[in-house]
Amino acid sequence: MILALTMPRVGAQMQQGQIHKLLTKVGDALKPGTPLLEVRVDLGSSQAQDCPPLFFFRLIATERGVLRSLVVSPGDVIDVGAKLGLAASDGTETIDGQPARALRTTSVAIQIDPLSRR
Repeated sequence: MILALTMPRVGAQMQQGQIHKLLTKVGDALKPGTPLLEVRVDLGSSQAQDCPPLFFFRLIATERGVLRSLVVSPGDVIDVGAKLGLAASDGTETIDGQPARALRTTSVAIQIDPLSRR
């Protein structure tokens, strides 16, 4: 089965995110808990905040599969809901055609040292 990997909405104000770091590569086996990528979100332009408007989150797979394609690179700015890549339920399946559904994922806020050059 073909599974779509898309940019999730993390918070009501989020419209887009910037790919900070890829943590998997095409061909990697996915299982629950596999980190996929890190995203930087800037909410500062939305409206006044009591907390820092810049945060990072890690997108994590919550089901088994194989990452078959990635269409993003670090630095890319991606809209919520846009395609990040494709996965399949096994590594021998073709990824031609439309995805049957989205890859099940979750996200978690992470802390990144702003001075690091990751």
